[in-house]
Amino acid sequence: MDIKDVAGPGITPWIIERLQSWNINFLTDIQTKAVEAGIANGQSMVVSAPTSTGKTLVGELAVLATISSNTRVIYLVSHKALADQKYVDFKSKLGEEAPEPITSVGLNTGDRAEGDINAQLMVATYEKALGLILSNQLKPTEALIVADELQIIGESGRGPQIETLCTVFKQRGYRQFVALSATVENPGDLAGWMGCKLIQSFHRDVPLHQQIWFNNQVFQTTFGQDEGGQINDSFKPAKNVIDVVTQLLDLKRGPVLVFTESRREATEYALEFAKSRPRAGDGVVISEQLDLFSEPTESSQQLRENAERRVTFHSADLSPQERQVIETGFLESKFEVCYATSTLAAGVNFPFRTIVFPKLTFQWGSRAGSHITLSDYRNMSGRAGRLGMHEDGYAVLLPSNFAELTYAKKLVGPTNENFSSQLIALSLRKTILMLASSRLATSIDEVTSFFKETLYWYQTLETNPKLLEILQSKTTAAISWLIQHGLLEGEAKQFNITRLGNSAAISGLLPATVVQLVKVLNEFSTQMEQSFEDWIDGLLYTVCASEEFKGERPSRFLPWPNRRSYDSFAFWESKNIPVPIDRTDTQLSQCAQAIALYVNGMGERKIAHLSMVSSGSIHRLAIDVAWVLDGMHKLTVVPELGCPQTLGNKIAMLARRVRWGVPTEALDIIRIAQKHNVPGFGRQRATALISQGIVTAHDILIVAKSKLVEILRNDQRAQALIDAVSSKVDVEPNRLAATHIQVAKNIDAQKNVKASYNDLGTDYEKAIQKLLEIEASWIVTVLDDGIRQNVPDLMVKMNSLTLLIECKTSSKSPSIVKKEDAWAILQKAADFDKEMKRITLGKTSFDESAKSKCIVSQDFTLVEHSVFIEGLLRVHLGSLEPLDFLKWLSMPGVADIERLGGTPSYST
Repeated sequence: MDIKDVAGPGITPWIIERLQSWNINFLTDIQTKAVEAGIANGQSMVVSAPTSTGKTLVGELAVLATISSNTRVIYLVSHKALADQKYVDFKSKLGEEAPEPITSVGLNTGDRAEGDINAQLMVATYEKALGLILSNQLKPTEALIVADELQIIGESGRGPQIETLCTVFKQRGYRQFVALSATVENPGDLAGWMGCKLIQSFHRDVPLHQQIWFNNQVFQTTFGQDEGGQINDSFKPAKNVIDVVTQLLDLKRGPVLVFTESRREATEYALEFAKSRPRAGDGVVISEQLDLFSEPTESSQQLRENAERRVTFHSADLSPQERQVIETGFLESKFEVCYATSTLAAGVNFPFRTIVFPKLTFQWGSRAGSHITLSDYRNMSGRAGRLGMHEDGYAVLLPSNFAELTYAKKLVGPTNENFSSQLIALSLRKTILMLASSRLATSIDEVTSFFKETLYWYQTLETNPKLLEILQSKTTAAISWLIQHGLLEGEAKQFNITRLGNSAAISGLLPATVVQLVKVLNEFSTQMEQSFEDWIDGLLYTVCASEEFKGERPSRFLPWPNRRSYDSFAFWESKNIPVPIDRTDTQLSQCAQAIALYVNGMGERKIAHLSMVSSGSIHRLAIDVAWVLDGMHKLTVVPELGCPQTLGNKIAMLARRVRWGVPTEALDIIRIAQKHNVPGFGRQRATALISQGIVTAHDILIVAKSKLVEILRNDQRAQALIDAVSSKVDVEPNRLAATHIQVAKNIDAQKNVKASYNDLGTDYEKAIQKLLEIEASWIVTVLDDGIRQNVPDLMVKMNSLTLLIECKTSSKSPSIVKKEDAWAILQKAADFDKEMKRITLGKTSFDESAKSKCIVSQDFTLVEHSVFIEGLLRVHLGSLEPLDFLKWLSMPGVADIERLGGTPSYST
């Protein structure tokens, strides 16, 4: 349908104008059906259609209509890479980078959070959204929820949490629910369960021709057609994978993506095929970009050599920087051929015209002897022939025998797979704990009522109701286990969540992992507090050995090293490890060793040599380990565990080090570089700077540029780093500012809160003074009044508790408070009573060196501006007692918002 002719409920001229500004000139079949069914008029629906039919725009139509009515949007996606892509896309179309900004856009994927914490349009992964809702940071009530790729609810690994999330949506209510699903045989189950209208299309706007090359013949059927047949093209189909790709390029069917079973296959195919291809201009450019934008890994040399010939490979071995360059090359059509493992199947919209399946039966690992599943084939083949990029697409299957030929014909047939609930594949303990945390259930009867709203109950009630009795008995056992381990209290008939249970639910960790980590904290917190560095490696082993990775139903997975090595056990012999070492588990030992080496800044090539774990696998494992450590940090705030704030600080800092793979000193430099996209500047080059005495971000501006060029080996990279450090942009985006200014209206303090965020120097001190003086129960005294010299700025007294506060802002680049300023409070308060608490209030943030020194000093507290304002607003809004705020502010170390009581301002 031509965009000018589009009409339907809720479609306005403004929406049409927006679509035209996005260069949308027509609507596809599924888009037209959705418009006619009321997608722009609040109609909830499940939209089921093949790949490359424009389902994404259906969701965006709902977003446009919702934003125009000033209503919030929660946009859920299946993977972090997709979340990043949608965030950038929405910012450029609707947010701050749009020609006409109309809304605020936020992102939260667990390891990355951007934009205002209360953004009108929030993009999140399913798992993170569940955590945000349980902690009351995300409110589905009266919001539009767009659930992309919802068919993954049928996956055993992730499906149960997604099903729990959707059930929470059902119970709490929403304004509109729009589910986007690939073609499945039973989409009516999704629609019936969620109470939505089903909008379905089997028409693929870009034809996908599915071909089977076997025994010198080509069988073809076009997706959506019931029948196919043998075709008599003028070529004799090749058998060898390399020859097949050559033939496809000769037929002008490139770019070509070949899916391989293993990483080794992908690299070997790429190496062999590249030998037959000439160097090309586009390829040389990509090779130079790889040299500039990525750091050296075990794959980097082959990547560059292949790229010169417009050939590449894509697997878990690639580092994040290598993936970024390669994937950009896909989007810009710089490659003719890519050999990839299934890691690319869930990627963003890459423009391949042909997908090749060289094998239909797996040869190795736990899948050996089994066929590629129909759902995986649909997903992979759907990468071919993308809407707006190609006139058609091809999927080429290469069966190796007559049995595979029969199976290939089934894959290309019209039948799709059914999906079914996987709820009971997840530990019911975690589900029940989440229900208790969100107050959706406080008894076994209420848990049962919740389960009656699930997809599992919906599908099972008619087919096998006896299974529901099993669910009931498992529920009782799960509640008993949670009570036994202190996560719930009471009994099955009536229970409440404990503070430990609440922290466990918010952390997202498996309850069994929580029990393991609590045991470690109970037994070893004193030793770890006294000599944390001596326990770091053992703590990393403990995380890798936890139920999160090694349980019966793990939520995370350790990568498989390239080969088994018993040498890694020697690495652990002299370490302090709070759990027994499993000397039969080489995978655990090697992976934990890799992370221990990674966190200290060792280069990927050397780590891969010592641990046999590839670069890309190390990066992904580091993100998962950091996530578990973040969860452990949340547990340290539980009062019953008695963990001091400084220990929590150390675990939180270790999580940051693991995430970035560098020593503490390098954290600021690498985060600044990553934020400003400094080419080819990652953990290895950050560590190289540290080894040359360039320890802080401030040092970058002092050292001669020639020195930086020498260390970083590239003038463009060195200049980009200088520009990044010179920027006034904050290292950490302040996601609370807009919310704080808005909330301050309620106490007539909006002007002063806004000033506290905008002003520097003495003006900042005055704004903080005025905000403190709102509370009448404490006494505020200005010490640094321009007459007295070398004293703290403010004194706050309540009962027997007295605080000395030094306010520090950074007007120079980089925009972080350095160690010397953070520590100034000790010198300025030297002749004050030792019982007075010393606090440095810094805007925007402190450098990591200042934090690390503060953690071990025990003499003063660092509190970052937005965290301080959050606590102050909770006092002024009446949810936090003034004395409790001052006690929190007085705890030595870096003030931890997780330990702050009261109701968060962003949830009011």
